[in-house]
Amino acid sequence: MPALDGRSVGELLLDCDLLVREVLMDTPLMDGRVMVRTWGEVVEAAADLWRAFPESSPRAAQPERRDVGQVLMEQLQTMNSNLMKAARRRQWPGTGTGDDRLLTVCENLTTAAELLARRRTDVRPMRPGVEADLDAAKARLMHVLYVGAHGVQVALNRDLRDLAVLPATKRAALPSESVERTIEARDRMAAFEQLAGAYVSGTFPAALHGEHKPPAEPDRLPQALATWDIQAHRALAGTPTAATMMLIAQTQGHTAFASQTILRAAAETGSIEPGQYRTRLAPALESAQASWVALARTWAQLAPQRGRQLDPNLVTAANEIRAAMLEIIHDRSGVASVETLAATDDLKHVSRTLQLGLATATDLAYALREATGDPQLRASSRGVNAMAMALEARGPYGNVSTEAWVRPADHAHDRPIPLPDMVRDSVTRAADHAVRAAATAAGAAASLATPDGMPAAKTLARSTDSHGYGDQRLPALQAAAPVGPLRR
Repeated sequence: MPALDGRSVGELLLDCDLLVREVLMDTPLMDGRVMVRTWGEVVEAAADLWRAFPESSPRAAQPERRDVGQVLMEQLQTMNSNLMKAARRRQWPGTGTGDDRLLTVCENLTTAAELLARRRTDVRPMRPGVEADLDAAKARLMHVLYVGAHGVQVALNRDLRDLAVLPATKRAALPSESVERTIEARDRMAAFEQLAGAYVSGTFPAALHGEHKPPAEPDRLPQALATWDIQAHRALAGTPTAATMMLIAQTQGHTAFASQTILRAAAETGSIEPGQYRTRLAPALESAQASWVALARTWAQLAPQRGRQLDPNLVTAANEIRAAMLEIIHDRSGVASVETLAATDDLKHVSRTLQLGLATATDLAYALREATGDPQLRASSRGVNAMAMALEARGPYGNVSTEAWVRPADHAHDRPIPLPDMVRDSVTRAADHAVRAAATAAGAAASLATPDGMPAAKTLARSTDSHGYGDQRLPALQAAAPVGPLRR
């Protein structure tokens, strides 16, 4: 049975906010048609969540007034419905896959609405703290739509530029309405963005200042790290897929970034020895993060757009470790300052946990590299072909081969195929780099001393049990349910 998602409504909204921002950063992965096909579901899920929010004041008191945000959301939903209706009647954007990141946003919003439906109470009058939290949730939700709409618009502009440089023969083979429909969708998305932006300009990030942000739960991060380690190893020990490899590398990259943020704050506040951090650990962490991110991008290219089936327990574990890290390092609209981290978290305790996490990351890197050599591993035929052609072009003799790397039928349907030797060797080299970087970071963390001069390894040994995660035993896969309707 899959583990339950233990994130709160606030954490789900924060994850959505960060995901749509990542869309703008990953322009090579943009495809306007794919994003338009997915965008309609995102808006519908956002509208459902908005309706699930408790009302800030009884309607009976002011029957002639309606919530401005609710009216705006209804406008946005109507605009979206008209766009989707027009798209269904035409050849463009056509049927096919959706954007994975926007699909995740949709899933998060749907989960948040379900949480509110189960836990909301319409007790009046609403406490000021709850109302402030509600305002923050609405501001973040509208910000998700604002940034997401901008991302779709950027993708459509990118498609138009690509269409403009196509040879005349290829452009003639496209549906006759491709260019004009792309322009129409871009203009309508621009109107959607401006409408959502009118609400955002008056609420974001000001409304987030009243958001309820409880102290991080001390046992959450150790349990999340242990659960992730178990689930990632289980996924690699079975029959790994390119999508599994991508998710593991992405999660390790997020974890490395969060570790840098926390350990840097620990060094600046004297929770760990600052000299050793600057000279050894900081460069090692930067290298580890870069290697994981590079590996994640490689597997993202090789993961088929269709049928990216992932173990639900692995996905839940990845979501939980991301949320546990963000609970510590994120402060409403951005990364928390050193002063905020020092005031709200026990940086010495968190640093010890992260040092153990860096140690287990080395073993996970080795397991991922081993899985790369699995002959049963399959990847996207289109991704394989693109990578093989790029590798061949960079070879000593240039692109001189006339032999196709994949069969035309496989390429047309983007079927999963075995990795050619040249592609597998390239991915293995990237995995080797991740192994070396992870091992170096783990070694630097293990020798890091505490301010009293005691090696961190001895300090850790005193505070950990046989499982190496403090007082935590092997954790249950089902996380505790969030408390309160909008709690982060």
